[in-house]
Amino acid sequence: MSSLRRALGNDGEPHWLWVAGGFFRDLTAAGLGDDLAEVGGMLADQEAFQQFLAQAPEAAASTWPLLMPGRPGKALCLGKNFAAHAREMGGEPPTELVWFAKLPDTLIGHGENVVIPKWLDTRVDPEAEVVMLLGRDLHNCNMQQAQQAIVAYTLGNDVTARAQQGLDKERGWPWLRAKNLATFGCVGPAWVPVWEMPPFEDITLRGRVNGVIRQECSMADIIWDPVRALVEMSRWTPLRAGDIIYLGTPAGVAPIHDGDELSVEADGLGKLVNQVVGGA
Repeated sequence: MSSLRRALGNDGEPHWLWVAGGFFRDLTAAGLGDDLAEVGGMLADQEAFQQFLAQAPEAAASTWPLLMPGRPGKALCLGKNFAAHAREMGGEPPTELVWFAKLPDTLIGHGENVVIPKWLDTRVDPEAEVVMLLGRDLHNCNMQQAQQAIVAYTLGNDVTARAQQGLDKERGWPWLRAKNLATFGCVGPAWVPVWEMPPFEDITLRGRVNGVIRQECSMADIIWDPVRALVEMSRWTPLRAGDIIYLGTPAGVAPIHDGDELSVEADGLGKLVNQVVGGA
């Protein structure tokens, strides 16, 4: 699997690395900036990317620590996008697209800790997801434009203060605070360009806690596929290169606690791992 990761170099700075066949090419040294919009735009043109890649020097980067693969302009999430999950949450699958915001400052990368504040007296659940990266701006787009804007995928964990979410829903309030505690959004480990991916409907997504599978499904079971979701979302708000979209979680959500290890994996996308710790 070839992928684009972000890692901490020996110079103490973040570097974008193209990893293929055990070899590393330093795209930052070749001039690629740290901005995720620039990265998405680069991946939008495979031929131009390959030409740029040919200019990138090799790097002995196998031990460089992984970093979150860029901070997005917006992080949006699809809710209740698997029928079984909608039903386990006490309702029927929605007939319209449900989506909400994950504030970018809450996001963390592979290997970082999910911190549950000690004052948070509520159930906390992980939600294993596939995440897509946009490489082009979209507004009132059609299906073809939406398809062309999807440039890469990675994994995500939409950690949720579940009991607080339920209380806010009863009050008619938005889900914002239940979804946006610091560290409650994991993303990584690396971006896999669409041309390196298996067919979307052939991907199996799994979420584990302490190595035990809690969530497992085929992405063929998704209600709103990525292209249709982008067309609908772009009617309401402009989407930009560098934005990311969490595509929804399958059934099987359950509480987590201090000391648990969370992992998300999917065919062709590697494995995202985060540890749960209690906050001060």
